[in-house]
Amino acid sequence: METSGELDRNLLNLNLKNFSSLIPSPSITSIDTLTPKEEYYSDGDEPLLSGTGLVSKDCSEDVLESWADVLGRWKSTKQRPRQLAGLVKLGVPEALRGEVWQRLAGVEEGAEIMERYRVLITKESSCENVIQRDIARTFPAHDFFKEAGGLGQDSLYRVSKAYSVYDSEVGYCQGLSFLAATLLLHMPEEQAFCVLVKLMYDYRLRDLYKDGFDNLYLRLHQLNKLMEEHLDTLWIHFENHHVETHMFASQWFLTLFTARFPLYFVFHIIDVFLLQGVDTLFQVALALLMWCKKDLLQLDFEGILKYFRVSLPKKCRSEEAAKQLIKLACSIKVKKLKKYEADFMALKDGWEIISLDSEAVEHKENEASEVEQLRVTLSRYEEERKMMMDEISQLKDMLKREVNQADTEKKNDTAMINDYKLIRQRLDAQLRTVKAEMEDLTAKITISCEKCSEFLKKDEKDPLKRPADPIKGEERIRELELELAQTKLALVEAECRNQNLTHQLRAAEIELQTTKNSWPPWLSKTLTSIKEVTNKKDFPNFNVSQSGLPNTNPTFISHINAVRRESLPIKKDKITENRRDSAPPVIKDSHSCTSLKTHH
Repeated sequence: METSGELDRNLLNLNLKNFSSLIPSPSITSIDTLTPKEEYYSDGDEPLLSGTGLVSKDCSEDVLESWADVLGRWKSTKQRPRQLAGLVKLGVPEALRGEVWQRLAGVEEGAEIMERYRVLITKESSCENVIQRDIARTFPAHDFFKEAGGLGQDSLYRVSKAYSVYDSEVGYCQGLSFLAATLLLHMPEEQAFCVLVKLMYDYRLRDLYKDGFDNLYLRLHQLNKLMEEHLDTLWIHFENHHVETHMFASQWFLTLFTARFPLYFVFHIIDVFLLQGVDTLFQVALALLMWCKKDLLQLDFEGILKYFRVSLPKKCRSEEAAKQLIKLACSIKVKKLKKYEADFMALKDGWEIISLDSEAVEHKENEASEVEQLRVTLSRYEEERKMMMDEISQLKDMLKREVNQADTEKKNDTAMINDYKLIRQRLDAQLRTVKAEMEDLTAKITISCEKCSEFLKKDEKDPLKRPADPIKGEERIRELELELAQTKLALVEAECRNQNLTHQLRAAEIELQTTKNSWPPWLSKTLTSIKEVTNKKDFPNFNVSQSGLPNTNPTFISHINAVRRESLPIKKDKITENRRDSAPPVIKDSHSCTSLKTHH
């Protein structure tokens, strides 16, 4: 670890040619005194807003003459003069920054990009909503970008949108707006866009945003190794408190220190970055860590992060502090960046191998799990197959039994049909024989006896003896069935009337009994006496007379006629031929046919 005196000697040995006498070289421990205490504590614990700080355009005549000489030779030779590096490290005058930045970036040859910018701003971008949200948070402390919809925010929106269309691979990432705003403070939109493109492509800033921020991880690894080399005590302190470089340096690298620090310090960093390139990121980061090492060693995890967010930017407010920091940064050697990059790539390859091995192991485990699942599934399917085979076997046996039973029944039915056919044939033969015998017998009787002959002729004329006509038989059956239905209907009606009369009789008996209960005693005795006398008298027999014939008593006859009138229907319809045709079809059953045959 370098002591304060050694750092002082290194600062004095800076290769600044004739410009080393322009700025004194205080020690690192005295830099903290360059920022006044009252200015440091003026904002309390609130972070410093981006865009804070006023940059004066005043410059001494000696510096302007030096720059005029360098710029003249630069324009004539088209090459960077040797004195340019020393002047840039001391800080480019604010009035010349726009021109110097464009020359350092090589924009004087970017006429084609400027023309393309005018086309890009007319195209639509998928990042427009994100850009609109970010520009309101970019340099809110600067008057040029403070007003919503003002010239500054509109210019910043167009430049950011144009780059998102120009670089479709990166598009727009948070942090680009701070860099674009820094450029817009020194040059028009077209030139600012051209310098932004140069910074992203030629200075490889876009690599920080690509491939999942792989290049950013590389830069953070390099910074970590540089801390271990130059600031081992602070590095160990960070390790003990689990503070990692990405927690504070990611924003530094992605925004080129433009998001947190005062403008004078930001402009001076971009001066040197355009001169030297990516190495400036590490030099400035190490200079800041060296400057605040004493404070950081006294803080814990939360305190360290708060210091980077709040305290450190406030300590860079004064121009003198910014100049001393840049001078310190330029003195730091970062020659081992290539070695650290190689180490990182080796580690990355190792991580990839480990990742591949892990993926292979995981793949094997997944395959083993899938195989086990397949085995379980196969076993289940095998059990189901066995169950289905058993069911199929049972169904086959059942089907065989059913087929055998059907064959047996078919054979039995065939045998029965054959037997019936034989019986019918035998009966037909017997019937023919009997008819023939009857005809012979009838013929003999007719010849031998005249009376018998006449009787037989009459018997042949009897319609009942003649063969029945099937059509007339069907009609007769329908007539009989219709009469049967009418008779049943009349019977139902009679039963209904009988039931009504029964109800009326019961009601009358109940009423009579109720009336009897309400009679006076003398009336009951009188009626009882009359009833006894009446029972002793002889009444005529209404059932049968002495001769055994039906009784001809007038009272009996009147009762019988009354019953007949009530039981018979009021009017009986006569069945005609037309009515027979219109009658509903009658179900022909074997019982009706049998009864008809029996009748005949």
